[in-house]
Amino acid sequence: GSGAGGDSSSRESLLFSDMLQCEEPTPEEFVELSFLRQCLENAMAAELSPHERDIIRLRLGLDDGVHRTVREVVDACGGSISMADVRTAERRAYKKLRSPTAVHSFKLLSFLDSFADIETSVYGWPAPGNIN
Repeated sequence: GSGAGGDSSSRESLLFSDMLQCEEPTPEEFVELSFLRQCLENAMAAELSPHERDIIRLRLGLDDGVHRTVREVVDACGGSISMADVRTAERRAYKKLRSPTAVHSFKLLSFLDSFADIETSVYGWPAPGNIN
């Protein structure tokens, strides 16, 4: 009797505590994320062509928080480029950003990898099967 009651109350307290958890980043995480985003912006400005920057911005949702598929990027560009063009520009951009000779490569690898919808291959750029 009393053991079952104890289990029930501990389950309820766990559920209640789970509901109270804050999903927002801590102030330290927010500052680090802001710093990394600024590093990414600097690296993109220094290393990428305007076309590659636009593709990465759209794919990762850097301007509006909305990650886009390759098809959505083609549509956003008015159909003036092909899906293959988007994939090629994206691969080229990741290769440039991941290059050891890139001026701003410090800490950018983990930041780029943090985007959940783009899985990276062993070589450091999105695996062909994982680009939408």
